Amino acid sequence: MRKTITLALVIALVAMIALPLAADDGTVLPGGVFRARVIPVYAWVPGSYDSSGTYTATSTAASAIPNGTVTVPSIGFALEYGITSWMSAGLQWAPAINFSTVVPQSAYAGAANMDGLSDLFAGLEVQIVGPKAPVASDTLRFAVAAGVNIPFGGADFAKQATNAATGSAFLVQNPDIQTLGYGGRAWLDYVVSKSFFIDLYSQFIDYPGTVALKDSSLTGYKQYAGLGGFNPDVGYGYTLRFELDPHYNVDISDGISFAANCAFRYDATPAVTWSKTSPVPSIAPSPATTYWSANPSLDFFFYKSLVPFEIDLEYGQPLAGTSTSQAYSLDMQIKVYFKF
Repeated sequence: MRKTITLALVIALVAMIALPLAADDGTVLPGGVFRARVIPVYAWVPGSYDSSGTYTATSTAASAIPNGTVTVPSIGFALEYGITSWMSAGLQWAPAINFSTVVPQSAYAGAANMDGLSDLFAGLEVQIVGPKAPVASDTLRFAVAAGVNIPFGGADFAKQATNAATGSAFLVQNPDIQTLGYGGRAWLDYVVSKSFFIDLYSQFIDYPGTVALKDSSLTGYKQYAGLGGFNPDVGYGYTLRFELDPHYNVDISDGISFAANCAFRYDATPAVTWSKTSPVPSIAPSPATTYWSANPSLDFFFYKSLVPFEIDLEYGQPLAGTSTSQAYSLDMQIKVYFKF
């Protein structure tokens, strides 16, 4: 059961790692300015937390890869536009593409993976309180955003089952939830000084739709095929995040600024639901999860160059969790600013 849960949840967890990459704080882009981002991410998952929060490393005896560690390289993209001095729109595809992923498995001759396309987030952000917002303030910034998660379609798991049985490479899990998600984000910044502010961030994405069990994963398809067409609707509920993120920034030379921050994050999901559980399957829906992590980052902004750009480096350190995987990550953001 633990192995099944780990494989079912690891992609959702890795997707959460990069989820707020285009949501640094309560600021918005200046009117008429575009920002493009390229975001390579490397995540590795050596084990998982059980329902009581106890960590267990993935056993190499039940794994076809060294140390039993899931590895997930990916690359993401984002494009944002400042509509006014207090409103911006964005397309965030981060992570976008998983590639060369490696998943522990021993039941098949072929290599298991979790490659594929993640959901696209399209949203509109409005700064309500801020220096140039409708409610003017130099001490507080408050912004909200509404958006939708758009899936690109999942794998054909009947084909993946055939690949697994014949020794070919096969996909065990879609990179993201394959139904539309709707929700919002909110930021509240308290500006302590010119060089220091504290950001509170929250995000809630609801998934009101469902996915047929046979289309949810390779394990789900095997249940469908092995129980004579057992194919309940799978409901994923929502994803929830809260974040406390102190920021420090300072000019280190003419035209170059340096920033450092550390986001302390809490992520949660409810238990996955099935529309029926008869006949009794050999697996159970994934339970509710919680996950705590610390995410320090360093940023260098070259704002007087011919094309202003930033380079941001972030490390993800797991702290605790329940019924979920333990994921470490390294990512880099390359941000380019331009105006037509």
